[in-house]
Amino acid sequence: MEDVTLRQHIADYDLWKKGLDTQFHRFSHWLEEHFPNSAGARQVVQQARQLLVDDQFTVALVGEFSRGKTELINALLSHTYGKRLLPSRPGRTTMCPTEIYSDGTEQASVRLLPIETLATNTSLESFRRIPQKWVNFDFDPEDAGATREALMKVAATKAVTPEEAARYGFDRRHLDGNGNLVQIPAWRYALISLPHPLLAQGLRIIDTPGLNALGNEPELTLSTLPSAQAVAFLLSADAGVSGTDLNMWETHLVPLKEHRGTAVMALLNKIDVLWDDPDEDPDQMLRKMRGEVSKLLSLPQENVVGVSAKKALLARAERDPMLLQQSCFGEFEKLLVQRLMEHRDKVANHRSLHQALTLMADTRDLLKNRLNSGRATLEHLKRRGSASPEQFEELRQLHATAKEQHKYCHQELLTLKSSQRMLARQRASLLAPVSSQQLQQLIDETRTALNERWSPLGLARAIDGFMGGVEYQLSNLEREVDQTNRLVDAIYDRSTLNNIVSNEQHFDIGGFRAALRGLHRQAAQLRRSPQLLLARRNRLTERFVATLANEVGRMYSQMISSVDGWLEQVLEPLKQHVQYQKHLLNRHMIKLTELKQKTQSKRTDLRTLEEELVRNHSALGALEDLLKHTQATPQPIAPAPVAAVAVADNVTPLKAPATS
Repeated sequence: MEDVTLRQHIADYDLWKKGLDTQFHRFSHWLEEHFPNSAGARQVVQQARQLLVDDQFTVALVGEFSRGKTELINALLSHTYGKRLLPSRPGRTTMCPTEIYSDGTEQASVRLLPIETLATNTSLESFRRIPQKWVNFDFDPEDAGATREALMKVAATKAVTPEEAARYGFDRRHLDGNGNLVQIPAWRYALISLPHPLLAQGLRIIDTPGLNALGNEPELTLSTLPSAQAVAFLLSADAGVSGTDLNMWETHLVPLKEHRGTAVMALLNKIDVLWDDPDEDPDQMLRKMRGEVSKLLSLPQENVVGVSAKKALLARAERDPMLLQQSCFGEFEKLLVQRLMEHRDKVANHRSLHQALTLMADTRDLLKNRLNSGRATLEHLKRRGSASPEQFEELRQLHATAKEQHKYCHQELLTLKSSQRMLARQRASLLAPVSSQQLQQLIDETRTALNERWSPLGLARAIDGFMGGVEYQLSNLEREVDQTNRLVDAIYDRSTLNNIVSNEQHFDIGGFRAALRGLHRQAAQLRRSPQLLLARRNRLTERFVATLANEVGRMYSQMISSVDGWLEQVLEPLKQHVQYQKHLLNRHMIKLTELKQKTQSKRTDLRTLEEELVRNHSALGALEDLLKHTQATPQPIAPAPVAAVAVADNVTPLKAPATS
């Protein structure tokens, strides 16, 4: 009865990831069984599997109170329960930023971080690693009363003095008053785990309630929202774009869209209010409103859609296809599907997946070459008939050729180990520009500058100085990376592994550099917000500076981790290629030796060689079956090269042995 586009695509994406993960898992077992000396290759495969396990599709909802974010979440999750899951009522139902996800279990829970933690400069990310700081409530998601009671805790508030609220960074103008006290959220952050199919398949939803919450938690703007694959900015169709909406858009979302490259859409919720005027055409009114919002926010009109989350939820509960169509909820889901497909392409093109799939293809090709050459050898010997001096001499020559190639592979491995050590020695100079000591020096200099002059202008200069230092460090890193990439080129150029292009193995800091520049522009915009411009030195301004430094530190840590992984595995395709060739040649030489001994005793039994062929054929069959079950693999497996007929061309060495 309904458009199942979103849940079908999320299910398909989850199925694709699980299928690819299963394929990598089977390949890892295949390596253990058929190629014991493959620890490096199995590590490459494990990294690809970890990427798939960690991947999630995050949708962030941003908007002022009473824009219908909670009802929108209910409509998104209503496929399973067919009813309102999160409690929704007029007014402020969600007081603190809330993250909704699945932890993979059937247990539902709410974890709440007390608002008092705002008195520290400790980041939300750090608090995630301190479970004892959270207040936990488990509940039965099938029990409507227990669910409502648990989830309503997210909306809890507490009365404090205006001075205490200011100390936490809140702006009194955005708070409800009660005599000499003001109401602030009781919690700083909420984590809600639900056993829901969409969430279990990788969907994660982040609800950021209101301008005050965004302004009071710089980490949301500088880190949480940029990590989302889709950001939906909610507006009310009966009010259009209010002043606070526009303030939120310009302060928090424009920098996110323009400087961090995040996909942002605008949703005009509650379009059902347009149905109440009999003298107006609701469709025409919606088109006009979409055009005005598109122009005001400088968004393509296709990224501005009208929905009625309330009616979509009702339609799904009552199984009313006409009402569901009127709610236009499918238009919002189509935008999410576009973002999901863009994210899938990004994951599919990740270096880890590409490298693991390349290893699988090269291993298959090497084994197929070995099998085809072995068959040609066997057929050639069979044509010789009974044992003869000629057959014995031919076996001797085959053994000598295989031994020479085996020796060459051994030398190549020694050379690659030497090259690996050379790359490892590059690490110190490569990472020196982004060391923790260098970053800490920048942070200390920034704090000193702020201590000397704490003002809006001083804050701006401190941010620019800090990020300018970061840019300088990245320029130094880029020069070191270029030198190391040239070394990698030299190593790959001496090989004849034609299906790998050396520049595809390069390390590139372009993405990190763009992210850090975007962070700088975003921070420059955020520090112009009224909350920071009007604030004197308090926890909010200190937390803003600390958040910026933490976010740079997090990106530095990611760069260091990426460089370490790259240095360790950039030569793995070459090592795997040579090691597997050597492994196959070693087995082939053993069989040829056994066959020579039988030939000397005047026996013509070729079963020794046939046993090797059967073993290789079985291994190839298992690997081909593994590759055959790839579901829409983004990186197609390359065809195996055609095996040469000549008996001497059993393998494809990295470099042809020198001829005398």
